[in-house]
Amino acid sequence: MPNHFLGVKDASIWFGKREAQVRALRGVSVFFERGTLSLVMGPSGSGKTTLLSLLGCLLSPDEGSVFLEGEVVNGLNEVERTVVRQKKISFVFQAFRLFHSLSAIDNVALGFELRDAALPGRMKMARDLLIRFGLGDKLNREPNELSPGEKQRVAIARALAGNPPILLADEPTASLDARAGKNICQILRNQVDEHGRTVVVVSHDSRWREFADRTITLCDGQVEKEKGSL
Repeated sequence: MPNHFLGVKDASIWFGKREAQVRALRGVSVFFERGTLSLVMGPSGSGKTTLLSLLGCLLSPDEGSVFLEGEVVNGLNEVERTVVRQKKISFVFQAFRLFHSLSAIDNVALGFELRDAALPGRMKMARDLLIRFGLGDKLNREPNELSPGEKQRVAIARALAGNPPILLADEPTASLDARAGKNICQILRNQVDEHGRTVVVVSHDSRWREFADRTITLCDGQVEKEKGSL
């Protein structure tokens, strides 16, 4: 097994049945080192989100392997994969996925609770994260009182609750204007530079190129090209 932090080897996955079956990934091998930001690009239907779902232990390949820290995680059962997700992986989405009835600080505190229900000091840690992201004056605002950029910052703060080493982001700037989008790019870059996280971003947004250590382009379920170093 390759000595990389995170990755897939010879991974293929099909969706649908019989005549409607589609091969979303075709023998893909791609590896991600600890403490890097990788950008995955490609047209719609190229397999970007499927790759992210494999890396995040949300899907298992029909062929090939998914590994984290040298361990083949697609060989684990569902309970074991859930534990891996809880301890090591967080997700950021285009649609934010915040709880609309909860304030910003309660949304982030919930992130801590989901990782460790017995963890003390969740509200203080949630407050500290939001202040770090420039939202100290928005702690008690509900999502419908926040701008799209502010919602994404809350979502990232919640994703970072519990200090996961891996952050997977699916189109995190797609619904943001230029200023807010660049702010999110910089926040995730800082997570690599200041905290050593491994960040994988799936996006059509070319702004990410200047923040990424490496760009991987998928096409028709295969790696078309890579730019940058492992």
